[in-house]
Amino acid sequence: MKQFPFKILFIGIFLPPICYLLTLHMLEGYFQNRGASKLNQTIIQDFEALYEGRYTVKEELNRNIGEYLSRSLMFRLGVRMHILVKTRDDHILYPALFKQDHKVSNEENEFSELPTKSLNFVEVAAENYRILNKGLILSFDLRIRHNSWLSNSILVLYVFLFLTILRLFIRKGIREAERQEKEQEELIQRLSNQLIRAENRLKDTEGKEDNYLERIDHLKKEKKDMSKDIDGFVDEMEGLEAGLREQRELKEEREFEFFQLREEMDRLKVKFKKPKQKKKKAETTHKRFKVLYKNLNFTDRAVEGFLSLTDEFKLKGEEVIHKLNEDDTQVPVKRKVFGKGGKINILEADFSYSGRVYFQKDSQHKTKIVTIGTKNTQEKDLAYIESIV
Repeated sequence: MKQFPFKILFIGIFLPPICYLLTLHMLEGYFQNRGASKLNQTIIQDFEALYEGRYTVKEELNRNIGEYLSRSLMFRLGVRMHILVKTRDDHILYPALFKQDHKVSNEENEFSELPTKSLNFVEVAAENYRILNKGLILSFDLRIRHNSWLSNSILVLYVFLFLTILRLFIRKGIREAERQEKEQEELIQRLSNQLIRAENRLKDTEGKEDNYLERIDHLKKEKKDMSKDIDGFVDEMEGLEAGLREQRELKEEREFEFFQLREEMDRLKVKFKKPKQKKKKAETTHKRFKVLYKNLNFTDRAVEGFLSLTDEFKLKGEEVIHKLNEDDTQVPVKRKVFGKGGKINILEADFSYSGRVYFQKDSQHKTKIVTIGTKNTQEKDLAYIESIV
């Protein structure tokens, strides 16, 4: 796994508490509405008994609300409910422990201070009717307590959820890294097999070339000794020479294919090296060129292109670089590269069939090596030259 999913880790650290607080807020709103609706239906149930005066409204409220709280699952899970029921004239009926408001009239104070047992059924019924007729005011406030069963369960749920998501991302990254590594190994193995086959074909071609050379030498000796059928020998010799040319062309193709595969193999090996090693090697090569070739200037692109060559191509390429440093007239120019506006300022020289060196002369009477590559990288090299001209 090349990169650890730090973003997912940070999200997994900060998002669970946020989701926890938002969930508590939404649950409190939901329980608030649901609890208020339930209490409105619960606080007064036996209207007939109240109108008959068998007990007071306060007793009915305290009994019904107490039963509601004892049956409520929310209360046992850590939800704290603050319930306040009072009359229109601010006389508190629930909870029973609250004292009466001093602002109520003297008649109501005298009535409330009388023991319930001393009231007869008619007076109780009249008072109940008066209270119910004016209406009751229900205040209901609900809060989910932290570090309760409900709040802790929500927090643990979010923590496990984000840990599961993080685990999935890590496993996905590991599988992707393993897949890429397997594909790279298969590609290297396939190129290695192609390289071996190309070497075998090159050896066969070299063997045929040696056979043709031996036969040509033999026929040349026979031509000197024989005066008859010379035309037949000449024709056969021409045929053999034509075959030799074909074999040489085939050899060049095989060598080009071999060097191409070798270059691809080296490029892949360099690609898999650590970036720091690659950078250090480029700096070392640049310093070496600066010391050895004082009449030349090298661009970073030229050094990188040189390092991407195979060992054989590097030897041939450095031979051209040495000639450019000593006397650039010794290097045959293959063509001139036209820049923007038709201005000619880049020259191209080749080496080892497919190697390319692009250079120019600057105003300081020095030769500048712009880039180094092969036939495979020619399009990229020309595009780079086009961008800097």
